[in-house]
Amino acid sequence: MAKHGLVRDLYLPNSSPFAKLLDSCLRSRSARGTRRVHARILMTQFSMEIFIQNRLIDVYGKCDCLDDARKLFDRMPQRNTFTWNSLISVLTKSGFLDEAARLFGSMPEPDQCSWNSMVSGFAQHDRFEESLEYFVKMHREDFLLNEYSFGSALSACAGLMDLNMGTQVHALVSKSRYSTDVYMGSALIDMYSKCGSVACAEEVFSGMIERNLITWNSLITCYEQNGPASEALEVFVRMMDCGLEPDEVTLASVVSACASLCALKEGLQIHARVMKTNKFRDDLVLGNALVDMYAKCSRVNEARRVFDRMPIRNVVSETSMVSGYARAASVKAARFMFSKMTQRNVVSWNALIAGYTQNGENEEALRLFRLLKRESIWPTHYTFGNLLSACANLADLLLGRQAHTHVLKQGFEFQSGAESDIFVETLS
Repeated sequence: MAKHGLVRDLYLPNSSPFAKLLDSCLRSRSARGTRRVHARILMTQFSMEIFIQNRLIDVYGKCDCLDDARKLFDRMPQRNTFTWNSLISVLTKSGFLDEAARLFGSMPEPDQCSWNSMVSGFAQHDRFEESLEYFVKMHREDFLLNEYSFGSALSACAGLMDLNMGTQVHALVSKSRYSTDVYMGSALIDMYSKCGSVACAEEVFSGMIERNLITWNSLITCYEQNGPASEALEVFVRMMDCGLEPDEVTLASVVSACASLCALKEGLQIHARVMKTNKFRDDLVLGNALVDMYAKCSRVNEARRVFDRMPIRNVVSETSMVSGYARAASVKAARFMFSKMTQRNVVSWNALIAGYTQNGENEEALRLFRLLKRESIWPTHYTFGNLLSACANLADLLLGRQAHTHVLKQGFEFQSGAESDIFVETLS
């Protein structure tokens, strides 16, 4: 820093050289550099200047020096709204939401930026209900809702799968100047998708004057996650006809739709495109989707080839391989893959239990269920479906009754269909 000749001169006409140095520290995320600049500032007439102190709080926060930011804030004899907003923003982005809430509560005059920090911060850290509470209070206090307010509120509605609240936020968007905004439209489609309302997502998409790649991705993902999956492929073709190039999000969603449909031909075409462009070959989500697609299409060898080429793998990649081997009646290979997993979730356990049940090894499926319980994994409806299938296959009345009791204890209810048929078969 000294080579610039800025920090040596303690008699500068204004603080702008220090502001530039702090910008440099921010670009390099240098905590040490920020502290050095701060030390120099303390030796000048600008040490108490509110502008440079606010800048220091902002840079300290973005360099993950939260304690330094807080200490500086506490020592400041004068603060303005920007001072409060800088620290609140740092706290919310770092996940210190309760401290941010206390600071916000003691703020003399919160402004639009203060409220938005609270709405977005709580939404980003999955405290969706509190995010919406701040959004509602912000609206009641007659603060102007902007794209950040609406976007965060819609994200919170999506996280809660709260269609009612999402519809109310949509009504506010419709009355605002963001009603035709392309990013707001995409956020609305995403919210309706996660709330399971395909018709509303379609309506928003159809009414949009302008669409971008995010918009198309949102609708493709909506169909892939909610069905019909065939519509995801049709929308993908329409998107391509409009001259838009797919990104990794598009391709992963389309491949997942192919997996749901067991549409091997279309999946192969997408994979060929990925290999040809060489742009997203190392993308984890797309790689996982390809492994899953080949596994569900009973092409376990191709799934393994994709899996082996992936530079990074996670529990999703490994679970797809366990499921693929189980589908291919290679239960030993599925068990071996399962044993090598460093992390397992209930989906991994379900895949292996289902593999044993489907391949007639029902006693091993029951043994795995007991192991699952010992590892404190919370079983799902799918777990119990496989458990009851194993009991039915063994025609074991005692085990069937024990399984039924366990299901009821977990709060699951029987519906007419496969599970109730299995239970009847077990008890007959």
